[in-house]
Amino acid sequence: MAALIRKQILRSMVIKEFKQVFRDRRMLGVLFGSPIIMLLIFGYAANTDVREIKMAVLDRERSSESRDFISRFTSSGYFLLHSYLESEKQMEKLLDGGAVDLFLYVESGFSRRVKSGKGADIQIVIDGTDSSRASVIVAYVNQIVNEFGLEYFKDRTRALALGRGAGGMKMKESIELKERALFNPELESRNFYLPGIIGLLIALITIMLTSMSVVKERESGTMEQIIVSPLRPMEFIAGKTLPFAIVGFFDIIVVTVIAIAWFKVPFNGSFLFLLVSGLLYILSMLAVGLFISTVSKTQQEAMLSTFLFFLPAILFSGFIFPVYAMPVTVQAVTLLNPMYYFMNIIRGVFLKGVGMTVLWPEVLALVVMGAALLSLSVRRFSRRME
Repeated sequence: MAALIRKQILRSMVIKEFKQVFRDRRMLGVLFGSPIIMLLIFGYAANTDVREIKMAVLDRERSSESRDFISRFTSSGYFLLHSYLESEKQMEKLLDGGAVDLFLYVESGFSRRVKSGKGADIQIVIDGTDSSRASVIVAYVNQIVNEFGLEYFKDRTRALALGRGAGGMKMKESIELKERALFNPELESRNFYLPGIIGLLIALITIMLTSMSVVKERESGTMEQIIVSPLRPMEFIAGKTLPFAIVGFFDIIVVTVIAIAWFKVPFNGSFLFLLVSGLLYILSMLAVGLFISTVSKTQQEAMLSTFLFFLPAILFSGFIFPVYAMPVTVQAVTLLNPMYYFMNIIRGVFLKGVGMTVLWPEVLALVVMGAALLSLSVRRFSRRME
């Protein structure tokens, strides 16, 4: 009988929270509309693919070889010819004003040196303001230059062999590199970022709403009534967190479907495994939100505390910057971040199609970390209610 009464109390608490959420239309927009809007914004904005590189050319040679070399850039699909220049002074003005990203200078004697096999010097000047974009442009240029040089080397070797009477002999071709990228064949940055954005949105919603919902009870003066009521601390915590756990679970499904159906992000793994992992992640984030509520007296403090946790969590999650490039001490800090483990899980499920057999360390970390955070938050919150 007592257990039935406790269940009814918990059920009433959860229903009350859902009624409070659905009564506020602005809250409904935050819970269900904002994740979709943010995903659409990030889906179109979070794109680091380097294309349409504006290029200015100064060709001192003006030969068929130099024109062939320049055409390799324009036909690659990455470079756009902005203009042909007459002097280097024009280059400085274009780069300073941001009109071009790359200046290509072909010196006189280019064709003669290429044909002789001595090698020709090519000068490029790149706008290095955006270091990531500049490094990708340099990689594109190196690839085009290497392919151009390799073709001329093959032609020259073949001509020499024919000239020495080796026309009937079968020549061995030079080593040819054939590239194949697994998991993300088109190397689309959107396919890398969008799964991670799901983790960011779920964390932001669950942490902020949980912390502010609990603090709101304290601000409105109803916390004192709850303390003297038959409601136990665990029942209060469950009643406050369960609705947002359900909302977060629903948002994972909606946002994942949009990422797959609208943005065509490849999904190669198990949807069930993603949901189970997402549930563990949601519990960890709810525990963080509950802990924030114990150190915040007002909703403004709760919001600021949420962002104080949220921004470093993004930086240490591997969402933007790779963890392996961070100092060793910082890499150790990332191991305490639940978002880091969920990023590995969600990208592994989406792109690699792996499951529990590969990602069990991340799942285990979420279980341990979620249990520890929830235990700490519940204990601290129970003391506040005593």
